[in-house]
Formats: sequence, structure tokens, C-alpha cells
Amino acid sequence: MVNAKIVSFAPFPLEAQRSWFLKYVDHSEVEFTVARMDLSEDEVCEAVSDATIIMATPMTPFLNRKILDSAKKVKLVQFVSVGYDRIDLDAAAELGIPVANNAGVNAITVAEHAIMMILILQKKAVQYHDSVMQGKWPEYTPGDMWELRGRALGILGLGAIGTEVAKIARGFGARVLYNKRNRLTEDAEKELGVEYRSFEDLLKESDVLTVHVPLTDETRHMIGEDEVAKMKDGAIVVNTARRDVVDESALSNALRRGKLYGVGIDVPKTSDDRAEELRKLFGGYNAIITSHIASASRQIMGRIIERMGENIRRALSGEEPKFLVTAS
Repeated sequence: MVNAKIVSFAPFPLEAQRSWFLKYVDHSEVEFTVARMDLSEDEVCEAVSDATIIMATPMTPFLNRKILDSAKKVKLVQFVSVGYDRIDLDAAAELGIPVANNAGVNAITVAEHAIMMILILQKKAVQYHDSVMQGKWPEYTPGDMWELRGRALGILGLGAIGTEVAKIARGFGARVLYNKRNRLTEDAEKELGVEYRSFEDLLKESDVLTVHVPLTDETRHMIGEDEVAKMKDGAIVVNTARRDVVDESALSNALRRGKLYGVGIDVPKTSDDRAEELRKLFGGYNAIITSHIASASRQIMGRIIERMGENIRRALSGEEPKFLVTAS
């Protein structure tokens, strides 16, 4: 007898999702459906009206108060992703709806992606690759390229991803600086090999700044014109966090002026207009733009499925889910 319903907004085939997640619960008791991403607000309300579990993604229609209020039976909103900005957390809290994310599940792969971008930008590798492929053999100046060893790598946001970045960067011999809302203990800093800096000092001292903070009202455009102006001439900025944490126009302007040496961004899904915007902002300069693949790896899907399946089981059995998030 079906006594629970999972409504998924994850962009994977229904049968694949059923095989991934229903192995954690009794198939006969759970109905599993996949909702379209392009539903209207009223259609989303209808889709979740009898849902026990809502599975959400960064592309999910925004789960506002009206939608959440229509989900009278919901026991958990589970995000596939680490990010959870597609929901009104205040409304969820007032309605008593637990919200969980996949905190730290992508830490290794995003950290490796950020380091990859840094290494590529330090050698202007994309520009030289493009020149060679066009049959050109560009002149270069060895003094215009960098090693990571000995440079100040600033990490903005030392959560699970930032911590993995610090571990990798230390292996390259970088001096690792960091800023986060709650500073580590002195012993933890020594163990990880990192040095705390205020936000202002992190900007001023970093040769390379890599951004790993969630998108909130507080962090929106956290790196803009004023912040870039405080950075070293010739610094590198890499953003593998949410798009709006940085002001892309500010980065572009600084890159064109020579204030910044390089920019790396892992962007969300593009349209033709967005692609043209990115070409205007960064085309022809020392920039690397990837298609929101920082968290993609063969290994990560297994971790995501295991975590979400366990949380679904916990929610349906009345246990408290793990990785709960609250409004900041």
C-alpha cells in the first residue's frame, strides 16, 4: 500500500532515480514521480500537494511560501546540491518543514576544479592553447607566468570545499590565508596550515583569491568593484560558488585594465544571450569559463545517492534527517 510520495525536481530519468533512491525504502509503500522544471507556480503547488518528500536542485522552481504551504504532507525538502537558495527558508521554518542539503558532498571535486583553474590561469594556458590550435606560435615571456609555490592563496569561505582547497594548495607549497564567519581555533589553524585574515586583509594580501561561500543576501556581490580595487595588481580571482557572489562586470573591467591577471568562473547553465554576455565580458582575455561542472565527477554520484537515500529513509521512518539547514 502506497503511504508516501516522493516528488523529484532532479533532471534525471524517472527509472534511474527510482533505482537509485527507492532501494533505501520499501518500493511498495512509496510513489516516485519526477516533475518538470518549467511548471508554473500553480502547477508546482499541485505537484507537491500530496508530497511526503520534495527533492530539489539549483534549477528547481523557487519554493516560495505559497508552494510550501500547499505541501501539507511534506516531511522533508531534500536538496541534491550543496546550495539551497531555491527555497524560502523562513517560510519553511515557520511551516515546520525540515530542509536538508548535501553539505560537503562535492568538496573534493570542486576543490580540485578550483586548483585546476588557478594553475591554468597562472600559465595563461587557455590563450596559448587557442593560439596553437589556430596555427600561431605566440611569443611569451616566462616572467609573465607563475608557480603556485610561495604565493599567497586566499580562501574566502573555509567550509568543506575551502578546507579541501587548503589541503591541496599546501601540497603545492602555497601560503594559505583564509576568511570565514567563525574563525578556526589556533590548533585547527596549525593542523590545516592556514592563516586567518579579516576580509579586508584577505583582499589586500592574496595573490590568488578563490571563493567558496554560499549565496545569501549578505554574500551577494561580495566581490565587486570596491573589493577588486583593494586587491593586489595582477591578482587572480576564481569563483566556483554561486554566480551572484561576484560581480562579473567588475571582474571583467579589472581584467581589461590589467588590474587582474586572470579570472576563472564555473557558470550556471547558459542561453545564447548569456553566452554572448560572457564572450563580451571575458573573450580574448586570461579567463577560463566552465559550464557548472566543478562538482561533477564519476565518484560524486555515489556519494549523493547514498546520502539522499539515507535521508529519505530517516524522514519516512520518523528519524531526524542529517545536514539540515536553517535561515541565516
